[in-house]
Amino acid sequence: MKNLGIFILMILCFACNVCAQTDESLVIEQTAQIIAVDPQGNIYAVDNASLYKYAPNGTLLYSYTQNLDGNITSIDVDNPLKIMLFYRDAGNILFLNDKLSPIGDAIDLFAKGLTTINLATYSTKNQIILYDEANTDLIILDFYFNEKERIHYNFNDFNPVILKDINEQKIYMQDQQNGIYFFDSFGTYDKSIAILSGFPVQVSKDVIFFVKNNQLYSYNYLNLEAHTLTDLPEETQQVLVYQNKIILSNGKIISINKLK
Repeated sequence: MKNLGIFILMILCFACNVCAQTDESLVIEQTAQIIAVDPQGNIYAVDNASLYKYAPNGTLLYSYTQNLDGNITSIDVDNPLKIMLFYRDAGNILFLNDKLSPIGDAIDLFAKGLTTINLATYSTKNQIILYDEANTDLIILDFYFNEKERIHYNFNDFNPVILKDINEQKIYMQDQQNGIYFFDSFGTYDKSIAILSGFPVQVSKDVIFFVKNNQLYSYNYLNLEAHTLTDLPEETQQVLVYQNKIILSNGKIISINKLK
């Protein structure tokens, strides 16, 4: 009972910390190591080997669990009709439809000789983009999952933790010690921006959202404008921005709030 009381108090404190800065707040009691939001505002939570999909109003819609492949390493929900799950330890990629049902069989990267892939994302061009940490290569697989491009990089001390595609135009990788590296859609290096954050950054069009010292910032890398958006509760582990909303997770609950 004591532990239950502490958990309830933690939920109330986390929600109230955010409510003080926003007009509305919605709390979902959901353990999550990863959260994501699709273009329709649906929220996804990864809890080890399970994926949960919530409607924008917090209603649980669907869930999916596949224990055979181990825990889910990352997800890509930019196409809500074709959600990509990456299982790093098993070397598998699996696609789900909007009801979180599998689309075909899993793609076995190990069988393709891709044994040291640590990052994966799905392009709106129906291509899979991979990062090979052992060889520091960016690999693009075509629609049939065959290797189409392989680009080698010679960056010093390059250890990216995030790989994403942006609207068919750019690819970015985040190295928490060195910043954000941008590439064109073919993998050619463009530039880097020295934004250092222990949180995953989020890039939307020309704006980078990032966390530093428990504050959420936005930075437009074209006109170089930076803004402080809001303070964050100390227990915050993940942050997403969707339209005029901010989605927070402390690992045990997800809070959806209106961003002023």
